[in-house]
Amino acid sequence: MSTGGLLKKQRLVEKINSGHSTINIPSGAICGLDGLKSAMTGVVKNVTLITRKPLKGLAGSPYLKEKNIDIEKIDKETLLYSGTARDAIRYFPQNINVAVTLSICGLGADRTYVKIFTSPEYTKNTHEIEVEGAFGRLCTRTENLPSRVNPKTSDLAIFSAIAKLKEML
Repeated sequence: MSTGGLLKKQRLVEKINSGHSTINIPSGAICGLDGLKSAMTGVVKNVTLITRKPLKGLAGSPYLKEKNIDIEKIDKETLLYSGTARDAIRYFPQNINVAVTLSICGLGADRTYVKIFTSPEYTKNTHEIEVEGAFGRLCTRTENLPSRVNPKTSDLAIFSAIAKLKEML
């Protein structure tokens, strides 16, 4: 499930993309990967992920520590991060694996753009995907309730792992 770790194994990603190997990757907390994969048979220009997470779901991330951001002092909707999927997973390794999953299915970690917002008013982990290409435009929005066990993820992410295992079996 922690697809961010795959970026450290670039050879694996290259093998997957070449068609010589297979790794079963659950969709996690997002929908729309089938549409992105279809679009990739043509020309895709842009892939963007916009994520909104409650403050509690981002607590303890390396980004907050590095930028000296006290998450308890955030009192309104705040754009915390804007950049590539590669940097997003480095800064938010437990929070944004969906960005890497999206990048593996699409344009890659250096060409997948990510924005991460937070707010004390957020109660859901929301992921919006925008894909533009020769086919037209694809947009998805998934609103997940945070897992009661681990607020950094959602039940849908857990269910996607179960669904992938059932599919494989």
